[in-house]
Amino acid sequence: MKRKMISCASALFFLAVFNCKRDKPDPECRDASCCNPYSFDYVEYIVDEPVALTGPPYYAFYSFRFIRKFPTKRREHYWAYTARVCEKSLNKLAGFPLTYGKVNESNSFPYKISGKLMDAKGEKLVDRPILSLYIDKIEKIN
Repeated sequence: MKRKMISCASALFFLAVFNCKRDKPDPECRDASCCNPYSFDYVEYIVDEPVALTGPPYYAFYSFRFIRKFPTKRREHYWAYTARVCEKSLNKLAGFPLTYGKVNESNSFPYKISGKLMDAKGEKLVDRPILSLYIDKIEKIN
């Protein structure tokens, strides 16, 4: 009897510790797990948005420049035209050359992008969003 109790208790312990569903990221990424859940909040999903791409060696991070302002639902003066690329989706940029270098030389938006837009949590020096984008799909516009 004592041996059964110990094996039942240890089985419960292992179920609690090694639960398969524990810390599973949200597939919709509403918890910002696809970027960094401790630093970002989910804002919205964008679909087939024309963008320009820039990044190293001209800038420290890869980022996209949009034609229109984001987030879509915003308060007055709380918007941005740019978003950094989340680290977990940098591999999706392979084969896509930069649109421009240090200076924005054109108003060209050669790529269409779909993905999850995040805003940085916490206090900001200026009341502007600090956006990051997790890429679900990127394609060149002909």
